[in-house]
Amino acid sequence: MTYEQAFEYVGSFTKSGTPVKDLIRFVILMRLLGNPQNELKIVHVAGTNGKGSVCEYISNAVKADNKSVGKFTSPYIECIEERIQVNGKYISRPAFALLCEQVKNAVEQTGFDGFSQFEILCAIALLYFYKEQVNVAVIETGIGGLLDCTNVVNPAVSVITSVDFDHTDVLGDTLTEIARHKAGIIKPSVPCIVYPGQAKEVMRVIDDKCREYNCEEIIPDMSRVQMLHMDITDVFFSYKGMNYHLVMSGEHQIKNALCAIEACRILNIEYSSVFTGLERSALRARMEEVSVNGAVCIIDGSHNPSAMRAAEKLLSCDKRKIHAVVGMMANKDWQTALKIILPRFEDVIFVDGFMPGCVPASQLTRFAIEQGVRATACGDLNSAISQATLKAGTKDIAMVTGSLYLASAAEKIISK
Repeated sequence: MTYEQAFEYVGSFTKSGTPVKDLIRFVILMRLLGNPQNELKIVHVAGTNGKGSVCEYISNAVKADNKSVGKFTSPYIECIEERIQVNGKYISRPAFALLCEQVKNAVEQTGFDGFSQFEILCAIALLYFYKEQVNVAVIETGIGGLLDCTNVVNPAVSVITSVDFDHTDVLGDTLTEIARHKAGIIKPSVPCIVYPGQAKEVMRVIDDKCREYNCEEIIPDMSRVQMLHMDITDVFFSYKGMNYHLVMSGEHQIKNALCAIEACRILNIEYSSVFTGLERSALRARMEEVSVNGAVCIIDGSHNPSAMRAAEKLLSCDKRKIHAVVGMMANKDWQTALKIILPRFEDVIFVDGFMPGCVPASQLTRFAIEQGVRATACGDLNSAISQATLKAGTKDIAMVTGSLYLASAAEKIISK
């Protein structure tokens, strides 16, 4: 199988696959592949927002501690191989093709139809990490946790990041229902780290599950945090008397980092390695600052109300005007998200066409105008970015936000 054939094979499956009520089809697939996940030391990460950041922090800390680390995350910004990494390097195309062929052969033996792209990629990732003999594998859930295919793993530590409303069509439309899915990754006697400041109904579900499974529940102590400095590009803080520096800024990133710090404590990672790993962690499209024609442009993949709230709070640290390019997906609560972020913008150019299922730019524009915001629609993302950066000049900020898919499309335009 060539890389092109492998890429086409993965693309032949739908993103979500046939809905499941249990994990049996993936359990059988992994059994046919030799259950490589059972030979790995795993950190399992679930949550609504912050999963990617926590995975990045932990992975870089493990790497800085001179241990090999695998990382499986989603979605991707640049290429599909980005989702499967060892020591910060994407899986090679030949390795991807070879392992995809093995997974394809196993899929044909399962007798099941309806696998998802995510299941195929997860199987490739677990095989790859086993073959590379990584010391630690950091695995991010796709949607939820309870019925997510990654839940076949037996982790050394589980992490539940911020839980909020998203994917309500699958997970339910109450925080209690959503929390039950996220808490589904909790395993008997396995330490569980929980993002601080969760809603009461979320904590009630997680607390009950940890008691039921006799798990050590670890919630970072915010009273032990001291803010030293924060702006939109980085943050310095101390936790339990030890100093840390992040280049992904915001109070939400401090909380994400605390989850990673506690996970690294369980993994016996040295403080110096944790400091280095956190400082080196930077994800594409997470309040990422780039230069476009001399203007400062922030690319951010915030796509739901919770993420927009965190972005708005961070942007309030900067008094410069923001000229935004925004596009959103129809399956998100885009109305609530926009109500949160729109007041921070000087003006907005709405776009669509960057992904099937996005909200028409004309509809977004009408909504924004009703909110009293200066807004226009543009049919071309390249033109929209050019307009926003021209308005920003050297004194203001241009920003692209609303969807990771939009952020990915913007990255490709800007990098040309």
